[in-house]
Amino acid sequence: MFGDIMWLVVVAGGPLLLIVLLAYAVIARRRRGPAERRESDRATDRLYQDKR
Repeated sequence: MFGDIMWLVVVAGGPLLLIVLLAYAVIARRRRGPAERRESDRATDRLYQDKR
């Protein structure tokens, strides 16, 4: 009985976990828009100017 439940968890849980991880990767690595890129570039420039 326990073996059957464990097999179900592995067979059903594996693909489900893979889908969740892929969705997270897609969301986390989204492309930044032009405004976000400009702000990031400005912040980088400020950091480099502060180091001089």
